[in-house]
Amino acid sequence: MKTLSFGLDQVNVSFLQGPSSPLVITPRWNDSLEFITKWLELNRSWVEDQMLAYGAVFVRGFQIDNAPDFERAVNALQPDLCDAYRGTSPRSLKEGCKYAFSAADVPVNYPIAQHLEMSFLRSPPRQLYFGCMKASSKPGGETALCDFRKVYRDLSPELREKLATKKIKYTRKHAKVGERFTYDVGAMLGWPQLFGTSDKKEVERITKEENAPPVQWVGENQDCFLQEWIDEPFQQHPVTGEHVWFNHSQVFHWTTFPMELWHSFTRIKDIHLIFHFILVSLFTFIKYGFLGYKMALNTTFGDGTPISFQEMNEIRRAIHKNMTYSRWQKGDILCIDNFSTSHGRQPTYDRSRQVIVAWSQPLDKNQAQLDQGTGLLTSNKTTANSEADVPDLMESPDNSPLSTLTKEEAQELKQLFLTNRFEDQMAMAFSKREQSKKTSVHKRLSSCPTLAASVFSTDEVTASA
Repeated sequence: MKTLSFGLDQVNVSFLQGPSSPLVITPRWNDSLEFITKWLELNRSWVEDQMLAYGAVFVRGFQIDNAPDFERAVNALQPDLCDAYRGTSPRSLKEGCKYAFSAADVPVNYPIAQHLEMSFLRSPPRQLYFGCMKASSKPGGETALCDFRKVYRDLSPELREKLATKKIKYTRKHAKVGERFTYDVGAMLGWPQLFGTSDKKEVERITKEENAPPVQWVGENQDCFLQEWIDEPFQQHPVTGEHVWFNHSQVFHWTTFPMELWHSFTRIKDIHLIFHFILVSLFTFIKYGFLGYKMALNTTFGDGTPISFQEMNEIRRAIHKNMTYSRWQKGDILCIDNFSTSHGRQPTYDRSRQVIVAWSQPLDKNQAQLDQGTGLLTSNKTTANSEADVPDLMESPDNSPLSTLTKEEAQELKQLFLTNRFEDQMAMAFSKREQSKKTSVHKRLSSCPTLAASVFSTDEVTASA
């Protein structure tokens, strides 16, 4: 009887769009659900390392036919999934699943700007997983990605300083019943749907348990949910320590919807988008610019002053400059490091498009910053010290994605995997610990992340390749 092998040499590895873009894992011989589920389970640490290095990993070409298949494969990679959702897009649980939801129950021709999932919460999910059940057959519909570490670096020093000084103020408001006809996605979600209960006391209990801002009940019947809080615009990545653009201001600025439509039109030249842009521009200018209405999740500077159109355009330019697009294929699984790499939806006019999502347990971003500051993060992963730990990175065959490795790229990538930065990382951590031990001592929580022994930024990958 032949023994099945689940080593790293059993799959093909390629780049999506060059050495600094996400990796793509495709079948070498076996494309079955059983194989990829077991392979992800046994190679979990390696896949997570690649998510850290490249921001995202595509698992493509395997027999993922429905939502339960997707959940089974993702659960093999991330056994600690979460079913609590406190985001702003309406979602519904998929039949036969506990953790797989529709990505967004909003019209597919609505663009969703780039964002880190639930970044405005104290504890966003650490990782995010999308699955494609039905790809769009018309232009658009991609779940685009963006490296928010690069966005931070590409902002002008003046705007970075202003944001760091003033911070970001969020005002979140949900009616009891979500709006049906609106361009504000957050307004579509009523607070009973958000919390799974119409009991105000239960909502208050949940928010207190989650260490969320206090709830206020406003409106004529005191049945409108309101929270206000001030948050940091940037975070340090809990593993690599890199600075990351980490807020939702670019999603809930009143100019975002029309400007995202315009960006999509300039990219794919779908004439429907220009008419949609004109309509939405008129609507948003009148409602928010002239009449002074606020978005369901409204963002300003921390002192309450508005983020100007010019400032938001600078932020958008930095995001659009660093975006990566890939057409969905049925059965795709997209694994994302939610503390470095954003996602967003490009509009399409194919209503049959179906993309689903699951996410890991949340990570307290404030606690993660404390850990980063003390240098107490330690590794629970092994570094690739020998060729036995590295996949056989050959040239990808013709049935792999269009963007594949040449022999030279394969060898360079293999050398990159073999590079050991453990001593450098530990030296840096020790230095940070010595500098801050007098002022920042805390008990490390079991939920805190660990410092990967070998972490490569996308800049380093590009330099090596």
